[in-house]
Amino acid sequence: MSESVLDRQLARVRVAYATSPLARFFDWWWGQLQPLLPAKARAWLAETRDEVLLTLSPERIDLAWRGRSPRAPGSLERGAEPELLKQDLKAYLGGTEEPPAVFLVLPPGKVLRRTLTLPAAAEPNLRQVLSFEMDRQTPFKADQVHFDARIVARDPVAKQIRVELAVAPRAAIDGELATLAELGIALHGVDIAPLGEGSRAGFNLLPPERRARQRDVWLLANLGLGALCVVLLLAAMALSVANREAALEALRATVDRERIEAKAVADLRSELRAAVEGANFLAEKKRAQPVVSDLLLDLTRRLPPDTWLQRFSLTGRQVQLQGQAREAASLIRILQQSQMLRGPAIQGAVTPDARTSKEQFLIQADARTRVDAVASAAGGGAAAREGENDGRARR
Repeated sequence: MSESVLDRQLARVRVAYATSPLARFFDWWWGQLQPLLPAKARAWLAETRDEVLLTLSPERIDLAWRGRSPRAPGSLERGAEPELLKQDLKAYLGGTEEPPAVFLVLPPGKVLRRTLTLPAAAEPNLRQVLSFEMDRQTPFKADQVHFDARIVARDPVAKQIRVELAVAPRAAIDGELATLAELGIALHGVDIAPLGEGSRAGFNLLPPERRARQRDVWLLANLGLGALCVVLLLAAMALSVANREAALEALRATVDRERIEAKAVADLRSELRAAVEGANFLAEKKRAQPVVSDLLLDLTRRLPPDTWLQRFSLTGRQVQLQGQAREAASLIRILQQSQMLRGPAIQGAVTPDARTSKEQFLIQADARTRVDAVASAAGGGAAAREGENDGRARR
């Protein structure tokens, strides 16, 4: 992955963190914790690295030291021999465990500062967006200036950000950058001098590819602490897993005993269920199927003397009656009164037979089981008794 792609991915991560509730929580937490720390601890945490601020004028180079190891300001004559200047600069910058970060500080008159309002979606690619907007927001094109920007406010409701843009023409500072490069000074950035001396505004106008690489002295410590946290976390997890395994073994032994007892009970229950089901099978089978003898007896009693059947068919619960009658349609009313049949209906057309002067019919119905027939008879008897009671009441 190229450096530009990596920078874009890191920018997206920073934007996601800056707009997340986690960042707001840590800001609040640090704001509550900071007043409780001793003054020295607050100063030590505030100044993470020494910095040397360079200010160039036609006659001299002014140096100001800021950080945990304060030094008196220095000044070097630009007219001196280059080798002497290099030695003086090396002597001023040396003597510390960690080399200080060196910044060129420009006077405010050399820098154009503006405040812009942009959509929040521009934040991950802010530098690229400002490059496109440079000729609209400033009198210069993007390739004519060194610039930097910082976000001063976010409006999540309007989905906008306020950006402070600092722009310096290349022609105004490239000469100074070349002078410092000849003296062997690797700049970490170019910033603006605010009203107070010995400080800077917090911008970095130097392009990222021209900035000096600085060694993070806290990286190894942070990595060591991170590794220690991982080891402690793994140890805690291993201890927890061991305790859970011991508890699981004890529980497994109890479950095994209970499983044996439960299996014995289940076997007895299964044997009992099989015995009951075997005893009830024939009875349920008989109750679920229509009784052919009862059905034939009912049909024999109900069909008129001038009607005979040529074919009787019972498939499951479906009954088919084929035969001849003087009036086939009247058979439906007669069969509807049967407690053994349900829904009798003529299938197909009724055809007359010239030889017997009768009508040939095919009737289909559903056969009731004995239980259904008894229930239907009980319901019919109750309806008949209710009708008799209504007749007596009218009389």
